Amino acid sequence: MRGKRGPRIGAGCPYGVTDDSEEQDIRVLLDHIHGFYETALHLLPLDTLPSLAPRLLEAGMCLGFLDPVSNIIANTIAYSPPSPRPRPDEEDDDDDANSILSKVIADPCNNLNHDMFIPPEEIVCMNIARRSLRGLISFLTFHFRFLAYTEAIRYLRLAGADLLAAVRLIKQDRDSDSIPVFNFTSPFSKMALYCAAVSAAHPKSSVLVRASLSLASRMVKVTHLLSGDNCLTNASIKRLTGWLSKDPKIVRRKLMRLALDLASSRQQITDRQERKRKRDEPMPGDTGPVQKTSHRNPPMHSAFGYTQSLKLLLLGKIHALYLEALALMPGDALRKTQHTNLIKGGYCYGPMDPVSNIILNTVWYGAMFPTTKDFELGFDVSMICTRHLARVECCSLYGLVAFLRKRFVTLTENHAMWYLLMNNADLREAMEKVQEGGHVMSGSYFDGLKEAAVQSCHPDCDALLEFIGLHSADMPYKQASTLTYCRLEHLVSTMLSKSSPAKSAECVEQSTNAALSSEILNENQRMFIVAAKEKFKADQGFFVKKVNAALQEFSQEKGVDYELHIICGVNPEVTKRSSLSLFKRNFKYEYFHINFLATAKVSNEAGTTPELFFAECSNSDKDMEKRASLCFPVKDSSVDDARCFCCEMNGIKIVHPNLELYHGLHDFKKIASGEHGVVNEHIISSYDLHADEMCTIKEDWIFFDPNMDEVIALKNHSKDWPRKIREWGRIC
Repeated sequence: MRGKRGPRIGAGCPYGVTDDSEEQDIRVLLDHIHGFYETALHLLPLDTLPSLAPRLLEAGMCLGFLDPVSNIIANTIAYSPPSPRPRPDEEDDDDDANSILSKVIADPCNNLNHDMFIPPEEIVCMNIARRSLRGLISFLTFHFRFLAYTEAIRYLRLAGADLLAAVRLIKQDRDSDSIPVFNFTSPFSKMALYCAAVSAAHPKSSVLVRASLSLASRMVKVTHLLSGDNCLTNASIKRLTGWLSKDPKIVRRKLMRLALDLASSRQQITDRQERKRKRDEPMPGDTGPVQKTSHRNPPMHSAFGYTQSLKLLLLGKIHALYLEALALMPGDALRKTQHTNLIKGGYCYGPMDPVSNIILNTVWYGAMFPTTKDFELGFDVSMICTRHLARVECCSLYGLVAFLRKRFVTLTENHAMWYLLMNNADLREAMEKVQEGGHVMSGSYFDGLKEAAVQSCHPDCDALLEFIGLHSADMPYKQASTLTYCRLEHLVSTMLSKSSPAKSAECVEQSTNAALSSEILNENQRMFIVAAKEKFKADQGFFVKKVNAALQEFSQEKGVDYELHIICGVNPEVTKRSSLSLFKRNFKYEYFHINFLATAKVSNEAGTTPELFFAECSNSDKDMEKRASLCFPVKDSSVDDARCFCCEMNGIKIVHPNLELYHGLHDFKKIASGEHGVVNEHIISSYDLHADEMCTIKEDWIFFDPNMDEVIALKNHSKDWPRKIREWGRIC
């Protein structure tokens, strides 16, 4: 790494949420929730079925995949208490809707701030409205990565305490897709709902999950049945009970979209009611309505949590671009030289689309700064080091943000990241949207590029600027799609052949001076480099062996043979169950999660594009039969579509299958029940700490080049190199 990095994104951002503002948000949300219960009590036939009243007070949460009132009704009917005898405070046979509502509203806890650390025994004592709110907040924070609970509260307020409306708003803010879809039947959606029910102290969380899925899969019929204003008949209750007793139906994509469409229509009504309430009954301390978002302008949030979330989401988007670039590079080129060039100079900013920029910068770096022959690896590389890939992605993010803010001085950090997120980290598209948003462009393209190179710690800013400056006329700025590797390689070769003789002579001189440059290394460092390369080769062999075995099983199942293209992400620290019991096993991890690209061997199709896979494999060779491997293609998933506690705590970007189960999910259930010492905010902070990394790392010694890495040698003398190698663990 060259240069000194600037401050971390978000470091100077105020927290943005005060106790007063949070209390006001919760007060408004509880008002909405109390209204839902008032409507539900009007619809439930309490006169003919008085047993519904205690069931509502105990389990009738507005949590689920229908509208809030329907959720209350469904959860009330679905729950059957273990004993028919009511509790002493519920033995009054004369309870009517008003008296039940007073119990819903009565709150022995006067503290309106949301506390993540409330013990389970205190949660049980909360009224059903407060527990419902806790469940709503928990679902959002369990389902969406990097969503702080304060942000979940703000989204819920904007959505009028309607869970699906809040889901829709978050998806709009996070995804450039204009038609959001929510797969409420996916394993992770089910798990998030279960965790939400547990955190809200539902007496039978599995009953709530089953009820929600069963009725949501029959959404059209249920919505029609519950759309009236009159009290439900016994026949209607019987019909609902019948649906609740059946398994969920297969849900098609159209119904997933309908769920959010219905939520959108409900939110429009909520917006009108909120505006009317603001005019007629302003509440003390109210700071005004939460600003809505659109695809034209960024959300009006200034909290640190929101800036942090944007940064981590944008890193995920950039990671997807690097996976795409790796898939487009020829396997032979990647395994021999381009892996080194990518992790050292393959930034995603430049004159073209991000993926083309990655390949262009990778090829250019290799042509300009070839590794000194004496320091080449001497073997083919089948695995991109996870931390190396994460670092170049992080450097690219800082470069992209710096470029935009240099060209548009009125842009804040979070606005710049939001424009990049909504435009897939494409600077050209983002700049157009920024101008549409009313910001005025200043400075030149090269001013922005220089700032990007400096802030991203580019290894040679001057060389990059000279390359693009001299050959800007040759760049295909407005290509319709990503250029092929061969065309980009030819483009770099053509442009460098036009370089000045002085520059060519400089490159020759740099190459001939390699022996002199290597004198910066002492004997310990030389031995350390050799040992690091040998260890990398051995550890790579372990992971390649595991991947090939998993691929072979998958190929036999599908009837199509696959060949490994490149390994592009490994987390070697995955537990079998919860991480709570790690100390009992001396912190031994049973599994690792891995992403790799593999190409199908189809005889009649030339040039097949590699496909992204996820595998979960044993960390040992001795118990492969006991611990079977999992292997799934994940081409339709993204790093944000599913969650894994083990990967997130280590800040490792692994794309998990969104429709399959794997280890790394069990910890979320422990968090929900209060058994885990880690909460959602800890996960976000830990991920940020590991992912926002632009410093020198130990793996740099594997790809050490004296011409470019002199600083590493000067700052690390490697006196006790054998001990350091032993302490490394597996290199991945």
